[in-house]
Amino acid sequence: NPLSYPENLYEQGLTHFNEGNIPEAILCFESTLRNVDMENADAWRMLGKCHTENDADSKAIVCWLKSLERDPYSPETLLALGVAYVNELDWEKAVESLRGWVGNHPLYAGMENASGEVDIEDDLYGAEMRDVERLLLRALEYDRTDDAAADVYEALGVVYNVSRDYDAAVDSFRRAIGVRPDDYQLRNKLGATLANSNRSEEALPSYRKALSLKPKYARGWLNMAISHSNLHNYSEAARCYLQTLSLNPEAKHVWSYLRIALTCDERWDLLPLAASQNLSQFHEFF
Repeated sequence: NPLSYPENLYEQGLTHFNEGNIPEAILCFESTLRNVDMENADAWRMLGKCHTENDADSKAIVCWLKSLERDPYSPETLLALGVAYVNELDWEKAVESLRGWVGNHPLYAGMENASGEVDIEDDLYGAEMRDVERLLLRALEYDRTDDAAADVYEALGVVYNVSRDYDAAVDSFRRAIGVRPDDYQLRNKLGATLANSNRSEEALPSYRKALSLKPKYARGWLNMAISHSNLHNYSEAARCYLQTLSLNPEAKHVWSYLRIALTCDERWDLLPLAASQNLSQFHEFF
């Protein structure tokens, strides 16, 4: 590993992450943990963020659980973990993480115990989810400052995705974006929610905005490719899949998506290139 021991390795990782250089950021954070401080909760958290940028939620979850072992009350990590569990379709753990986010957020200290309306002893999954929704709605009343509201609306958007109430999720993410218009991840979440509710055409502007804010956002390129495929814009989908692969060569599953798009576009001439998985050969075509 060429990045084993330089000073300020963690800071280098942050710089790479902010610039969208995710492979380099991963090297920095992994080297920080391996060679400097295995107990660095922030390095584990950032490594998880790198993986989720690359659409690798299962890897991100492992990192965030490691981070929480070292910093159990991190609101940012708990919220990110809840989102990742939603992406992995693990609804029960998603609800558990979001409950932890509210319960451990310093802005809402004591809020849960202040109300008799929330039955925290209820084991039923549906009731658990309703409990979390009520907690989040009460959190909006508890602290109406913009930053706090944006976090709660983001969490509500995730909860409504779990319950497949996509209209409410869209409204929540739009309210969060109203506070944080330059948050590329919120823009991507809005786009993904629209796409999940069969509104791929509406999703595209959200993805474009996310990518204008962070052009090297592999997950955003992948989501936009999928929406283009849903709309039968197969040539544009192929271009976005190739961009995803250029940013995240480890995303081997994207090659199968690319082959499907090329087949639907009747680009039989390009299928051998996709089979060989040689990205450079596509440059003259896209």
